[in-house]
Amino acid sequence: MKAKIILGFLLVSFICFSFPLFGQDRLVDNAGILSSGEAQSIEEMLNRISTTYDFDLVIVTENSIGSARVVDYADDFFDYNGYGLGDDFDGCLFLIVMDGRDYCLSTSGRALKVYNELALDKLESEILKHLKKDNFYEAYLAFGKISEEFLILDEQGRSYGFLRHYFHVFIIVSWVLALLTGLIVVAVWKRGMNNVLLKTEASSYIIPGSLSFTDKRDRFLYSTVSRSAKPKSSSSSGGSSHTSSSGRSHGGRSGKF
Repeated sequence: MKAKIILGFLLVSFICFSFPLFGQDRLVDNAGILSSGEAQSIEEMLNRISTTYDFDLVIVTENSIGSARVVDYADDFFDYNGYGLGDDFDGCLFLIVMDGRDYCLSTSGRALKVYNELALDKLESEILKHLKKDNFYEAYLAFGKISEEFLILDEQGRSYGFLRHYFHVFIIVSWVLALLTGLIVVAVWKRGMNNVLLKTEASSYIIPGSLSFTDKRDRFLYSTVSRSAKPKSSSSSGGSSHTSSSGRSHGGRSGKF
């Protein structure tokens, strides 16, 4: 009898402690913006990535959140619904609120390092391209795909940095520099092949003593005024760490689409 009681206690304990992991959907489409097929595809993607990298990826859609701030709502939804894997509750929640066309990326635990400023720039720009067209399914696919790229780098002990962010710019600049170098080399070769050079001074074309000036005057012709705009201070939002109502640290980005 005592063995059965202990076994029953262990079974109940296992179910209770496992509920946050197995009982919570990673896609919570309360606004109903996805079809059943799209929802299943997104749910499978989130579960696969979360299981593979021990990192909770969560997507939430709401029609309205009342007077709550979108950042506070996203943080609290993550914290109070049992999301986050590992001791530091690693994960990222992507929230969309339809009535105000708000979005929020809430990061927790190891995600504060995985989603650094440049990574957030990359992710934000990609999902906004789809959100502005109300293509939410593509936005969610981009969220999962790009997040997985960041997690792969994290497993390798690396992070999304300057070189990766501006890779395409470097390619264009390299091509431009190569073109300019080629033009300069060709110009030098062409100049070296000229046997007859133009004279750069007028004295070579004037008969000595045939030109004289009898009147000399100084006249003011024009003036040039240069103006430059006073630099304006710039500020960026998002990415910095803050504390939610549960006392945990979160980061991320928020805005409107």
